[in-house]
Amino acid sequence: TIENRNKLVQFVAQEVIKDGKIPHFTRDAVIEIIKEARRRAGRKGKLTLKLRGLGGLVRAAGDVAKSEGAEYVEAEHVIKAKRIARSLEQQIADRYINLRKDYEVYVVEGEEIGRVNGLAVIGDSGVILPIVAEIAPAQSRSEGKIIATGKLRTIAREAIQNVSALIKKHTGRDISNYDVHIQFLQTYEGVEGDSASISVATAVISALERIPVNQSVAMTGSLSVRGDVLPVGGINEKIEAAAKAGIKKVIIPFGNYKDVMVDKNLDIEIIPVKTLSEALEHALSFGKDRENIIERIKDLLSLPASLNKPLPKKQEHGI
Repeated sequence: TIENRNKLVQFVAQEVIKDGKIPHFTRDAVIEIIKEARRRAGRKGKLTLKLRGLGGLVRAAGDVAKSEGAEYVEAEHVIKAKRIARSLEQQIADRYINLRKDYEVYVVEGEEIGRVNGLAVIGDSGVILPIVAEIAPAQSRSEGKIIATGKLRTIAREAIQNVSALIKKHTGRDISNYDVHIQFLQTYEGVEGDSASISVATAVISALERIPVNQSVAMTGSLSVRGDVLPVGGINEKIEAAAKAGIKKVIIPFGNYKDVMVDKNLDIEIIPVKTLSEALEHALSFGKDRENIIERIKDLLSLPASLNKPLPKKQEHGI
């Protein structure tokens, strides 16, 4: 609302006065702060209430302007400050991403069976969440088990259990004779929530059907027991993390698409989906034996005809 935007303008002015050393902000600079508040809220039409982080951005933008000898803080100073003034959580996430990339914990090229680049959020920053699935004959005579490792919390574990029903629906196969091993690689900080459901389901189906997954694709989304992809939180942070990691395409819930507020220059294709079947169409690599594989897994994809349609064009989103 206009009232909330005015309050944010007052907040910027108060931060300048409180600091006592940084220049005042121009109208364009304040607008840039408001845009950032919208982005951090994660929903269009909303502003974040986490003012501590915005206060740090205001001061950092003021320091940038001051170091350049500017009379006022301009929008370009705010943009520069956004690259510099990163919260502790963001710094940890950056280190986390770089370490994983250096040690090849996740890969962003080629194809692999049973391996998916999921997405998660640490604090207010997104990270890549590599997930690996393997299928083995059941050790128990009574029935197979779903065995998940990686410091999973309650909701995450419940979400994984729900995936088994989806696997049976989308493949037509009874997996009770198999043990399904799912590993969240190096998740020392823990995993909570169900936003990795779509990634888990894709990894398991890939392992079960022996169809490789395109590693230049990352994904996030919750799943209903009917296979509908449901909205999740932190969508902008996750897209930005995927782009920074070198991912070329990111699959998100269709319901989150209206809330995407990332830099329009971000080099990544955003693909909104409504169902697990749509996600599989974009994530799985069918290779040269395309037609035979499609025929073999005709029960896996609810809309196989759409495989002949071109992928959506790259979307551009301003903030």
